[in-house]
Amino acid sequence: MTRRTIAIWAAVMLAAARLHAEQPTDVKAFFRDGQTFITWREDAAAQGESYRVYRSDRPITAAGLARARMILEVREGSCKFREMFQKDGRSLLVNRKKQTPPWVIPRLCVQPAGDDGRPSMLPEGTGLLVWTVKEKERRSYYAVTTVSGGREDKAVTAANSCGPVAEKKEPVGAVRYHVQQTGKRGPRDWYIMYMDPELWNVDYIGYAFPFGLMRTYFKEGGKMPTAHLDGIGTMNAFAAGYAAYGSGDFSRNALPTWYYGYGTKVKDRASGINVKQPVANYVQYRFMQSVLFARRKYRITRPQFHIQGNSMGASGVIGLAMAYPKFITSIWSNQGMTDYGNTYGSGNRSKIVLWKSSIWGNYGDPKLGNPAKLLPFGDERLDWYLKHDGMNVYDFRNAAKFLAANVGTSFPLLLIGHTHGDGSIPARNQAYPFEKYIRDSRHTFAYSIKDGGHGWGSAFNGSRMRDHVWWDESRPGFSNVPCIKTFQYGKFLQTSRTYCAKVGWASRSRKIKGASQSETGTSWRMPLVNDAKPGEDPDYFVDITPRNLQKLEVSKGYTFAFRVLDIGGAPLRIADFGEYEGGADAKARFKAAGEITADEHGLLLVPCVPIRKAGCIVEVRLKSRARR
Repeated sequence: MTRRTIAIWAAVMLAAARLHAEQPTDVKAFFRDGQTFITWREDAAAQGESYRVYRSDRPITAAGLARARMILEVREGSCKFREMFQKDGRSLLVNRKKQTPPWVIPRLCVQPAGDDGRPSMLPEGTGLLVWTVKEKERRSYYAVTTVSGGREDKAVTAANSCGPVAEKKEPVGAVRYHVQQTGKRGPRDWYIMYMDPELWNVDYIGYAFPFGLMRTYFKEGGKMPTAHLDGIGTMNAFAAGYAAYGSGDFSRNALPTWYYGYGTKVKDRASGINVKQPVANYVQYRFMQSVLFARRKYRITRPQFHIQGNSMGASGVIGLAMAYPKFITSIWSNQGMTDYGNTYGSGNRSKIVLWKSSIWGNYGDPKLGNPAKLLPFGDERLDWYLKHDGMNVYDFRNAAKFLAANVGTSFPLLLIGHTHGDGSIPARNQAYPFEKYIRDSRHTFAYSIKDGGHGWGSAFNGSRMRDHVWWDESRPGFSNVPCIKTFQYGKFLQTSRTYCAKVGWASRSRKIKGASQSETGTSWRMPLVNDAKPGEDPDYFVDITPRNLQKLEVSKGYTFAFRVLDIGGAPLRIADFGEYEGGADAKARFKAAGEITADEHGLLLVPCVPIRKAGCIVEVRLKSRARR
């Protein structure tokens, strides 16, 4: 036998000997903030192996392995921070001309950064599973085995098992992994939050979620900072300087899903186009989890949450307002999509391809009618939307259709703007249909559309109310709203169209010319005003629907008496009115008092209420619960 033959034979024998990877060693587990962190040392000499993690309420032995629950099979390299790499494995750069920033790290952290602010990453070759605990209270044991070459090594020793670990169900925390001391708006803390792997499609989107909290925006026990979702080209690890929560889209390392989610069965968007599958709210879910974490961390209890966005982020903002109307109190959406199923046939060709690729790739061809799958939070403020589980995802992302189907629900204050010349999110199929709906929607809103293209701040509205809306306080809804030309830059913009852009009302943080709102089990009183300056937007009439009622009992067929008063409490008269949009015809419809009946949605409609710079008060009082 030649020396070369011996060498080849030895290499073959060595390969055969390493066909099956060794069992992991140094298995450890600890519990923190509703999750158990299980780590182990992988077999560094093997490739392509995976690891099965077992859990039991009693010590795990080789003989008792079958009685333990195999909770997940984890691929090798599980300490790699997948969100920090592009799909081809390259580092995730801000752009080609800049170095990777220090908050982009290659491996995950399970322990918080020290006083120096540097990440405490897991060593190379470490296996990791973060398990979210569902039981109220439990002591658990863990074991980790190796699967390679199609075979599982079921040997269990002290090296690949551990326990007990005291566990309990509680709100999930996050690991601070980096401290950014400088930035456009001050220092930022970067966190990793681990999602529940039982809910997650880890092949499609990593369950380790990076986000930043800008410290200068948060005050212990203070007001909830505004969340900002930026347009295409940013992600959570590359947030704009004005994003208090470090939240953008996922265009560099996943797919731009416009803040909803992905298909549940496939690994890439190309195959997702033609696959019949549920589409889960992964992106919304983990963003909202970061918001809940921030509220807990800074002990914020103020019942408000404003969120804003531009372009793709604006589209996501509208979706969040529809999904979480009991949690989000107001939004500002600049140039967002309102109908995901009708984005094609306008604008330049490259944009059409982009939207079709990203939306169809995640939601499937509209002809498939793929259903929305909604992950539960276990919080009644956030799980209202679960009644829509199984709804066609394109109906779920059609703002006008969804709002109309849920007209009885009080949504946040919707501050939304578009432009006529937007080639990316075309006005023809995104703005005009929504404009037609919203002006008679009975929701609380301010809508505007003007000249301009697709750019930050190009759409506008002037509402002062974004910071004066609360979860636990009523507000007015609007319908039969006239189109107003808006006054800006010292003149009226002839191409602009706005609806309720400057209407104001009373809340706990704002009185209207000294008048407050009030609500009882049988009455509702709401002061309103036209916030425009003299000589700007004219006064006008709208129909008012009491929304987000906290005490007033309203049901179909109940009758109420209404009154419209001046801001001092005296009945309004036609003689009190000056120039109004709609002129004499509008004034002729006005009634200072009358009777109204609740409709099939349990909603009231007070007709022809003046939105005037001098202010007015709408009063509603129960007259009879007898159903007509």
